Amino acid sequence: MKALVTANFDDANLNRLRDELGMEVDYRPIEERSKRLSSSELEDLLEGVDVFVVGYEGVSAELMNAAEDLQLIACARGGPDANVDIAAATEHGIPVLYAPGRNAVSVADFTFGLILAVVRNIARSHHLLHTGTYTGEPVADAADSGERDDVTWGIANGSPYVELSGPELQGKTLGIVGLGAIGRNVAQRADGFEMELLGFDPFVDAEEMTEHGIEKSELDDLCERSDIVTVHCPVTDATRGLIGEAEFDLLSQDAYFVNTARGAIVDQDALIEALRNDELAGAALDVYDQEPLPDDHPLLELPNVITTPHLAGAADEVVDRHSAILTDDIAAVLAGREPDHVANEAALAGLTVDNDG
Repeated sequence: MKALVTANFDDANLNRLRDELGMEVDYRPIEERSKRLSSSELEDLLEGVDVFVVGYEGVSAELMNAAEDLQLIACARGGPDANVDIAAATEHGIPVLYAPGRNAVSVADFTFGLILAVVRNIARSHHLLHTGTYTGEPVADAADSGERDDVTWGIANGSPYVELSGPELQGKTLGIVGLGAIGRNVAQRADGFEMELLGFDPFVDAEEMTEHGIEKSELDDLCERSDIVTVHCPVTDATRGLIGEAEFDLLSQDAYFVNTARGAIVDQDALIEALRNDELAGAALDVYDQEPLPDDHPLLELPNVITTPHLAGAADEVVDRHSAILTDDIAAVLAGREPDHVANEAALAGLTVDNDG
């Protein structure tokens, strides 16, 4: 049996594919090439391949038509529909395995980093200090009062102590939009900061939210009551454009908005308008309508915005986690058991994997 692996994979699970599952593995990790493999390149590489472990390459209906030997797709993402045509895979009788929660810890950590960075002006103060705004000689009035040079940067108007002061998180209300694995990890971290928690997710009932210390809320109510709103839901027909002008109007002028989910969930133009008009205290964003952002994008010019280049899920442990999840499920399929994570259960019906190739 042959496998093509274009996702980054850890050594331990590559060895499991080879030794435990008896596969001939063609490993082409992302860091060894400058771009995604093209459809034509994949067509050639998938000749005679039974299992395709894919990272970011597109797996279209046309590619499945060409890959005549393909029996199983394992996508190293939490949402395989981002790059795999699930309907076509089902039509071909090809199960699509995936790795939900692989980056839940990573994204939750990063989200709280952004929250602290924007609320307490950490990123802004770093930028201002490194660009010369707050460098210079010791403050004269501090020396005159007998204060040591290593104690203060000044307390007058315009000083960082005055200009960059921000609120504590303790006692503030965090509104979490989407209570899957990432949203729940964010809630866990917020509890450590003694924050009040509101949650909006039509698929999670009030009792389940209460178990995680979260008060179930409708979106409008969440926006009205939250000091910080953070987004953690997938892009679907129901969530595309979920947060727009109406929701930003409900947020207070002292509120902050954070998005580490997907840009399509938010009306970016409405967010920019709210920030320009000081209708929000600030925003921290890791995802956008277009990636990468163009050089002249207005978000890069706003002083009350922190921008990062889609890094929330980029922790070292994520590769280890998705490697283990996918290898476990591949092993289950080959053994005739039902895998834990499959995007198209219908494709499992009647599946007989040829393990002799």
